[in-house]
Amino acid sequence: MPLIDILLPEFDREIATTRAVIDAGHELDLTWRPDARARTLGELVAHLADIPAWTSIVMTRDGYDVADTADTRQAGSVATMLEWFDTGASAGRTALVGRIDGELIVDWTLERNGHLVFTLPRVSVFRVLVLNHLIHHRGQLSVYLRMRGARVPSIYGPTADG
Repeated sequence: MPLIDILLPEFDREIATTRAVIDAGHELDLTWRPDARARTLGELVAHLADIPAWTSIVMTRDGYDVADTADTRQAGSVATMLEWFDTGASAGRTALVGRIDGELIVDWTLERNGHLVFTLPRVSVFRVLVLNHLIHHRGQLSVYLRMRGARVPSIYGPTADG
């Protein structure tokens, strides 16, 4: 089975689940943070909104220097951030479709200010920087939602809210 036949359904599922979790925060105060050291709810949602677009970077380049990354965007509403999320997810999915195994197993390099962070096969970078990163921050957001009294949608099965 080609790797893309494994990756695409996983991408689609995690995107749909993450979108539902982001949407669950639509009525919350985006300036709230659980601790002075933590991101605000808005900063966390904005970061989540940016992650799917990284798929295009991973799939179309041989590497990336994170020093080239702009600060996470700020938005006044969850609706705006969902638009960013949807745009990035659509572009990311387009960049994934049709990839052959040979393209997915080539090395891809992440740097910071020209210093090597890691080199991994492209498929591993996609899983680490996009899917796992998305899942990690979605988990944080689900805790934020619970702390603010919002309903947490199903992620990998029923939550206390259904």
